Amino acid sequence: MKISRECIYCLARQAVEIAEEATSNITMQEEIIKRALKELGEMNFNETAPEIAFRMHQHAKNITGINDPYKRLKEQYNEIAKEIYERIIEEKWLDKAEDPFDMACRLAIAGNIIDFSVGLKLEYSDIVKSVEDSIKHDIFGTGTTALREAVENSKNIMYIADNSGEIIFDKFLLENLPTNKVTYVVKGGPIVNDATMQDAISTGVVDLVKVIDNGHSAQGTILKDCSSTFKSEFSKADLIISKGQANFETLSDIRDKNIFYLLRAKCSSVASAIGCKPMDYVLTNY
Repeated sequence: MKISRECIYCLARQAVEIAEEATSNITMQEEIIKRALKELGEMNFNETAPEIAFRMHQHAKNITGINDPYKRLKEQYNEIAKEIYERIIEEKWLDKAEDPFDMACRLAIAGNIIDFSVGLKLEYSDIVKSVEDSIKHDIFGTGTTALREAVENSKNIMYIADNSGEIIFDKFLLENLPTNKVTYVVKGGPIVNDATMQDAISTGVVDLVKVIDNGHSAQGTILKDCSSTFKSEFSKADLIISKGQANFETLSDIRDKNIFYLLRAKCSSVASAIGCKPMDYVLTNY
């Protein structure tokens, strides 16, 4: 999905947010904003938004010397997600569900609300609401039955993670997959609140399935920049479960792989590309 004009507003907003999150030094903030906006001024409209955002974040890291400016927020939202996860376990949501696989998919999608890059100011109650709404909300796209059939017919499943916090909700779906066939993928380094290997370890995902990183620290999955190890695993996978908007933006032009996208459509550009409404719960084999 190439960058749209609507993406430019979002990236300009991110330039300011990146600066403010990276440092309290006004001079550094101004330099980060200037360099980020310069990237926007020189962008190639054949690129994806995550490719441009990656360069913006690199400027912030280089100027401040801080590799993971969102570390505190990521840890905070991992703890919030754990609390909600434990509540769902205690209340036996999946045990009581008429269709546990459908419920697991809904919870995985609901967790995608935890996304700092789209400008959402989340409270604990917002995440709870996303989870509670997922039970009754219509799912846009091919739906959970199609994914279940794809899982049953697959030998190698790649599950590409999106955000920290959110990956705790992925555990519900991972536990309903043939875990010996699953390779779970996190980022090769920190960017915004995207999940890294440290998140996979701290949340126990590494205890469920094989986990690798993609060798790169951009939002989404920019295949040309990913490691050879990741590319090899990607090539072998006959089913890919892709979480979140940035992965949709960077993978949706690939037509020779069986990819199911699970996300909340949090911006108009992504919603328009998918054909859904903003904030819809989406599970689609695009």
